[in-house]
Amino acid sequence: MRANRPLRMALLLAALAALTGLALAEEFRVVQRNQEFSVRDLQVRVGDRVTFTNGDSVTHNLYSETKGMEFEIELQPPGRSDTITFARPGTVEVRCAIHSAMKLRVDVKP
Repeated sequence: MRANRPLRMALLLAALAALTGLALAEEFRVVQRNQEFSVRDLQVRVGDRVTFTNGDSVTHNLYSETKGMEFEIELQPPGRSDTITFARPGTVEVRCAIHSAMKLRVDVKP
């Protein structure tokens, strides 16, 4: 039984470290209104989540083609929210496929 004690302790410490990392992740909210994002630039850290809420009266289609950080929120009707987790560092350009003037820059720090 004592031989397993170091292994159990290591597993416990690994689990606590993972939970601590999750607890440190932050939540951000970006609202689309008047065919604009509520912010033009956003700084987050790896693991942080950004919720995009359509507060507009029209549908949006948010996406990023940034290499390695691609995503698409297809046809987001008014009132709907969708969350994206940023898993790697870099600069992400978020656009709307329907409204070409909509641009958001997300800087993801390690």
